[in-house]
Amino acid sequence: MIVLGLSGLPNSQRRSHAARPDADPLDARIVQGLDSAAAILVDGVLVAAASEERFDGDKGTGALPRNAITYCLAEAGVRPEDVDVVAHGFDYDRHRRAFVLSREYFDEVLSSQTVRDALTEAGWPVLAERLRPVEHHRAHALSAVVPSGFDRGLAVVSDGMGEVDSLTVYRFARSDGEGAGVELEKLHSQPIAASLGILYSIGTRFLGFQFNNDEYKVMGLAPYGDPERFREVFRKLTRFDAERGSIVIDWPTGALADAEDGYPHARALFEEQTFTPAKPDGSIQRDEADFAAAMQECLTELLVALVGHWLDESGETSLCLAGGTFLNCKSNQSIAALPGVEAMFVQPASGDDGTAPGAAWAAAAESGGIAAATSAFDPYLGPRYSRDDILAVLESRPDLRWREIGMVGEYLAAAAEDIAADRIIAVFHGRMEFGPRALGNRSILARPDGDGIKDRINGAVKFREAFRPCAPAVHVDDRDRLVVTRGFDPDLYMLSTAQVRPEARSALSGIVHEDDSARIQTVTPELNPTFATLLDEVRARTGTGCVVNTSFNVKGQPLIMDPATAVDTFSRIALDRLYIEGFVVEGDAAQRSSTRSEGTAS
Repeated sequence: MIVLGLSGLPNSQRRSHAARPDADPLDARIVQGLDSAAAILVDGVLVAAASEERFDGDKGTGALPRNAITYCLAEAGVRPEDVDVVAHGFDYDRHRRAFVLSREYFDEVLSSQTVRDALTEAGWPVLAERLRPVEHHRAHALSAVVPSGFDRGLAVVSDGMGEVDSLTVYRFARSDGEGAGVELEKLHSQPIAASLGILYSIGTRFLGFQFNNDEYKVMGLAPYGDPERFREVFRKLTRFDAERGSIVIDWPTGALADAEDGYPHARALFEEQTFTPAKPDGSIQRDEADFAAAMQECLTELLVALVGHWLDESGETSLCLAGGTFLNCKSNQSIAALPGVEAMFVQPASGDDGTAPGAAWAAAAESGGIAAATSAFDPYLGPRYSRDDILAVLESRPDLRWREIGMVGEYLAAAAEDIAADRIIAVFHGRMEFGPRALGNRSILARPDGDGIKDRINGAVKFREAFRPCAPAVHVDDRDRLVVTRGFDPDLYMLSTAQVRPEARSALSGIVHEDDSARIQTVTPELNPTFATLLDEVRARTGTGCVVNTSFNVKGQPLIMDPATAVDTFSRIALDRLYIEGFVVEGDAAQRSSTRSEGTAS
């Protein structure tokens, strides 16, 4: 059985922009159905998955994932007519009556017919005929439950909003035998008015960052602040109801009105109780940092209370998390520390892109069964490129100097030598990662104790705010002597922070955040042998199998997918070398940016 999964709402952004052409750019993403992606299952096995933004360069786009669909079909070696089911990660149709006062909006944006029409317009009427809507939170839940490999447990989904809910708690159990699937039992749900995702996004917009896009910046700013100053603002607004196992957010009447204008009434409420934010300039302002700290503390305390409650109520010990809220690594660290958690998995693509494989798994579980996970979830599901692909790009760029070594030990040793010498390099290997985190195949790497390494990367390479932390990739053999962690699966995908051991602070000085934490990626030979071998080589030269790992892109650009974009981006920023599928590249921009480079390319 072949199942194609899709996310996104094709008309959502287009309709919003047409209705409000002069909208503040910070409010441009206050729409439903962003992060479109495609994923494909063949006989229950996830063969490919990719976000549309990686192909068209429109970060977070919710448009029909035409390019991602084409890629998934090609990677699976199938034609559109071979696809049995097209599963879509929204099912608004069952809630049509709730939109009686906004029928036009429903028909133009939310109805499943819009996806059918978009597929037909794209030349795939056979895919349109086979569309099956899947409830949004069910798709999110299965996106984590299936690849976790857990036989049973608790699944929690939290995001801005699904069709009518913002948070759902499920108990799950895997069924065995022919046509194996997963049973989900809904234990609890919360309406959109009590959305933790919307609360955090309103706070993000209050601080002058983009709604539904820059929440990770607030998470990075929070450790610089003191939550005590504004703690009561959030404690008056929110609470955990232990009797019902529910999070309560007491927004005043009308506070969530005019959402498309950036929730001005809710932001005014914050301003009345705190301060008037300054326009972000990349620096750390005390008021803004304290506000971020208080909001992060609020989110973490509420999630810990909710998850702990439902673990106790259900008696389960294995935990699966999905939805955009669970891209918050600080909260995930605190959840992982709960004594009732014995195993934990967070979907690496926890945003709406993850509902593409989640919806596909939902359809497969109902129709033909899903393959049981036998090893750690492999997030390297995107396009790969051949030697000839790379060579063609390099030969088209006479401005660059390069040499070919091949994917051999000498090549990884050369990359390790550069890192040990405090050079900043980019790497481009194998299949692109699925989800927002760079996990070693499309990454910028550097020595974690390099000279001013965080400032060099944030300023001259990534062109982003100075307060943004850098994350470490750590070889599994070095992990426990460097950081304190329970070793759960989120560590494999850079989805949880861990506390850096005091004795390791000097060796990791460039990646230790203000609260002594680091958002780690544990690298294993089983999941990424090339990256693990590179870290072995780094350890042989520095004594520590650890590097700074940040995504290979610049501010506002999606994670790089293809070699042409990789080479073009490399040539424009202050990187010393690019290691790309056995080739070592050095360009004029890299030469100008670093006196450390000795020109090994020829």
